[in-house]
Amino acid sequence: MLTVGDRPLRIQYPGAVYHVMNRGGSRHKVFIDEKDRQVFLNTIGEIHDRWGVEVFGWCLMGNHYHLCLRTPEGNLARAMRHLDGLYTQRFNRLHGRDGALFRGRYKAILVDKDNYLAQVVRYIHLNPLATGLVREPEKFMWSSHRFYLRLKKAPKWLRMREVMAEFGSITRFHQFVLEGNEAGLEQFYQRGRQAPVLGDHEFRERLREKAVRVDREHPRHERAAVRPSVDEVLKTVAQRYGMAVEDLMKGKRGKENEARKVGMYLVKELCDLRLQEIAERFGARSYGAVGGDVTESAPKWSPTQSFGNRWIASAELANKRFDSSSPSSLVTLLCLRDSKLTPHLLRAVTLIAQLETVGR
Repeated sequence: MLTVGDRPLRIQYPGAVYHVMNRGGSRHKVFIDEKDRQVFLNTIGEIHDRWGVEVFGWCLMGNHYHLCLRTPEGNLARAMRHLDGLYTQRFNRLHGRDGALFRGRYKAILVDKDNYLAQVVRYIHLNPLATGLVREPEKFMWSSHRFYLRLKKAPKWLRMREVMAEFGSITRFHQFVLEGNEAGLEQFYQRGRQAPVLGDHEFRERLREKAVRVDREHPRHERAAVRPSVDEVLKTVAQRYGMAVEDLMKGKRGKENEARKVGMYLVKELCDLRLQEIAERFGARSYGAVGGDVTESAPKWSPTQSFGNRWIASAELANKRFDSSSPSSLVTLLCLRDSKLTPHLLRAVTLIAQLETVGR
């Protein structure tokens, strides 16, 4: 097992598939009622929209949850920090409490998708049966199994096609689940100290050859290969505003610097920097001041057509073929399904379109 001291290591790379689970502190409930469960599912939708996280299966029990998901950007730690952290805040507001909800860091098992994806989804769907909540998996309302049986009713972030491709029909998949878990998989999950990888020898060997990052769970050490660098963002913003990068770093009290605000916003959205890091980069007096600029609403910026074009140019960072001279190409770009169109770029362009709408 990969460990540093008594802390498990996280293995992250673009396209990695995981079985993720977490439990309430002292085994207390993390879902008290249906509203809690719906809030959690909505938060899953957020990590899908923000980072393109794809979910293959899920099950929300009383005091814990199971997810099988894929991270196209190789940023599991960042996505899970959002999921567990935001859900905790929302749960606490709903129930008038404060403090930690989960017992600690989530547990994540890297899954050999080619050999174990369907088995992991089955294991997740059978959780309610193992605890005696129901006798049939489709009777449990808070797992993804019922959506596999009614494909058209599934949420947009539930990716079932790859699992179903192994069976060819809903009936065969359902029968596969009813057959129960294989003994080897049951033994894997019943081990006292969980292994971080579920896969055969060949899969583990391929991991050694991949450009993977193996480290402690720390969001600032995430793989950033699919995101533009801070220097790229600042250089492009400065070019479009006809100024030097150094001028973006200058903030004067009482004097508007639109380019500086745009730079801060794009660095946060495209490069995933924290407010404190943005403050240090831009020489701001405090991260609180940066927060005010970064979160300032579009109407306050009163964006013009030229302002919108500058945002479009910044989005061009990740796709050189994008025609920034034509605002109408926003629609075309949003409809593209090009492999080079990364999730963060889609989000950036969506923000640009919103700003343009406000400015009209």
